[in-house]
Amino acid sequence: MYAGMLGSMELRRLGWVVLAASAVACGGDDGREEDSLSQASSISFTAGSAEGTDSDDESGEAESGAANTSNPTTASAGEEGGMIECDEIIDEADLGPRPQDIIFAVDTSGSMIQEAGFVQQQMNSFSIQIDAAQVDARIILLSDYSFLISPGVCIDPPLGSGGCPTMDSNPPDFLHVPDSGIGSSDALVRLIELYPGYSPLLRPNALTHVVVVTDDNSSLSAAEFSDQFSGLSEHLGNFVFHGIVSSLDPDGPACGSCCALGASQGTVYQELITLTGGVEGNLCDQEFQPVFGAVAQQVIGGASLACSYQIPDAPAGEVFDPDQVNVEFEDADGVPLSIGRVDSEAACAGVAQGWYYDDPTNPARIIVCPQTCDTIRDFEAGKVAIKFGCETIPAA
Repeated sequence: MYAGMLGSMELRRLGWVVLAASAVACGGDDGREEDSLSQASSISFTAGSAEGTDSDDESGEAESGAANTSNPTTASAGEEGGMIECDEIIDEADLGPRPQDIIFAVDTSGSMIQEAGFVQQQMNSFSIQIDAAQVDARIILLSDYSFLISPGVCIDPPLGSGGCPTMDSNPPDFLHVPDSGIGSSDALVRLIELYPGYSPLLRPNALTHVVVVTDDNSSLSAAEFSDQFSGLSEHLGNFVFHGIVSSLDPDGPACGSCCALGASQGTVYQELITLTGGVEGNLCDQEFQPVFGAVAQQVIGGASLACSYQIPDAPAGEVFDPDQVNVEFEDADGVPLSIGRVDSEAACAGVAQGWYYDDPTNPARIIVCPQTCDTIRDFEAGKVAIKFGCETIPAA
């Protein structure tokens, strides 16, 4: 099954495909109900009979909060009153704000004494900001504790447990992984090596953020880390990477005296930040509060209903038809939001609500128009469906 980046939600093997939520009946040309949309940043589907016959159940993962999945149904194809109905699949789940798991990997090598102190100072304000936004978040810390004059990190209450300088874990909201020291260039390696120690706190339906603080570059490439980290568990395939790193080459002419603080430019981390849309802070600035605040805002935003959905490859025996896709969103009271397709983001301005493909000729994602995204994110919960097999309805 192609679970993509969905969170925990059942998918059924019935005809075409469905993703996370509720699909409404699809009638004939003028009788079809328009589909809307909501949250989950990936579409998952399975092969099945074009006639809508049942086969083995499959399970996937939903991208937002806990889901209660109903049995999907199909509408038989045929003619009623001159209208030809298409096969229909219904799979419902109540979608709320998505939990957020944040993993900090802090370099505690000898050159990071001051920076480790900055992290320690900012961690509580970071967690308080997230908590004030009522985000269901868990924080994991990989770092040494302080020992004599060596740098280290220990978090006081309210996030920590009050056991500093040698113990601060306060599960399930905060875990400081024992013996989790990070060296100058092995933060990414240690994130993978230490996974068994922190994986019990990670949730399959949460979005995972990784934050690295270091003055050096990585011995592991961005591609190697992405492949290995995503391979640890299916739900880690959609992680967001942030970093406080040396943004410029310490030996380069543009760096200035500030970059004497950096051992090496964090090019690998910068690549991961760009690839995943994370936050970059320049270690040389020694201003950690704005960076922690920006990461907190991304975490808070990640808990909102999503507005972009990945389309996976079609399974064997099925063909993806971009002109037979519809999107549907219902709020928690069951009130539908009509969302039709437009040709591009530029065309969004001419419709009330809409969605479009990232590339009309070779689509990889379904993206909701900006005004529709704003509308959806005003809801605390809802039901979403992306339905295949019915002629696409244009936005009005």
